[in-house]
Amino acid sequence: MASAFQPNNFKLVHELKNRVRILVPILEKDPERTYIFEIILKKRPEIKTVKSIPEIGSVTLYFDHNSLPKENLLTILDMVLGNISKKKISLPPSNIVEDTSAPIQGFSLAIEGMTCASCALLLEMSLKRDPRVHNATVNFASAIASTNGRLSRQDMAEIISKVGYKANLMDTLSQRQELIRKEHQRLASAKKRFIWASVLTTPVVAIGMAMPTGRIFHWIQFALTTPVVFAADGAFFSKAWLLAKMGRANMDSLIAIGVGSAYGYSLPSLLRGKGHLYFEAAASIISFVLLGRYMEENAKGKAGEAIRKLIDLQPQTATLLKDGREITISIDDIELDDHLLIRPGEKIPTDGKVVDGISTVDEAMVTGESIPVVKEIGHKVIGGCVNGTGVITIQATAIGTGQSAKRGSIYSQW
Repeated sequence: MASAFQPNNFKLVHELKNRVRILVPILEKDPERTYIFEIILKKRPEIKTVKSIPEIGSVTLYFDHNSLPKENLLTILDMVLGNISKKKISLPPSNIVEDTSAPIQGFSLAIEGMTCASCALLLEMSLKRDPRVHNATVNFASAIASTNGRLSRQDMAEIISKVGYKANLMDTLSQRQELIRKEHQRLASAKKRFIWASVLTTPVVAIGMAMPTGRIFHWIQFALTTPVVFAADGAFFSKAWLLAKMGRANMDSLIAIGVGSAYGYSLPSLLRGKGHLYFEAAASIISFVLLGRYMEENAKGKAGEAIRKLIDLQPQTATLLKDGREITISIDDIELDDHLLIRPGEKIPTDGKVVDGISTVDEAMVTGESIPVVKEIGHKVIGGCVNGTGVITIQATAIGTGQSAKRGSIYSQW
């Protein structure tokens, strides 16, 4: 049944029980407004998925019709689009000019510090603002940012740093292993922060619910809340301040405003000895957010299991053929076009093509093919797969992020 609502800022072109597609003239060929629109919509839990095509101004939304009726959704969309249409578009920095003589390169970096899908959209929008970037994608689930354009890896890292996130290299096996180690550290740290925050928050909430009149209890609330707000995760305030200086905001901004307001209002009341105290609100917000972030880190760790398995598949060393000699080298030292010797039962150290010999290769872990595949001269092989009974020589065709471990990150995004 068609909706009776008549919007002013978009055209409803298709609707189902839990899905609508709209055409928005103000978003057509305007990626920045489109990203802002997505960021705002993804703040609402009733809206499950937002898919946009800025080239034609098309937006498709999947939503929970039980908690958000379609009429209400369309009203919200019209109001949000009305506000976005009034926003002045900020142009890319005038001091950055694309050097057309520079080669077009593609890079992928691992990102630290993203806390929600809106963070990924904000970072993607910031990258696309740079005139040197032709295309950019940021995947929140795998925490990987990829760009294509006339800028260096260092330039890309600087853009990411200015928005408040940290970029890490993921070219070599050792770098990817370091990322996995940091992932385990973040999970352990998130768990530890939540436990300490909850231990300190529990008595604060108990005192707040009991509402005692003795001032000693108020000072106990202050003493327990202060380390929760500033020590458990003071990054909320630093990230919010960094984004505020750039005229931007994300989830950290909302948390900083809420916690700062509750704590800041309570402190003068405590010193005056009169007025309401909201220390339990400040401590509770931090504790619940830390619980959510621990659960998120745990879920992201499970999502990256495929990447870790592919990395574990890769051998630590390879046999390089050079000047008639066999030299054992680290796989991080493999260069393009190197000739590598693969003996029976060994794992293939990198993607390449066979230049000598014939054998069978077990590709089940990567492709799902249960039967070993025959490889002879000219055939391509995938790094991490196991060689069969023959001896082959391959020529390296991909190193670093071009290897199968990178394809594992792509699989995880699916």
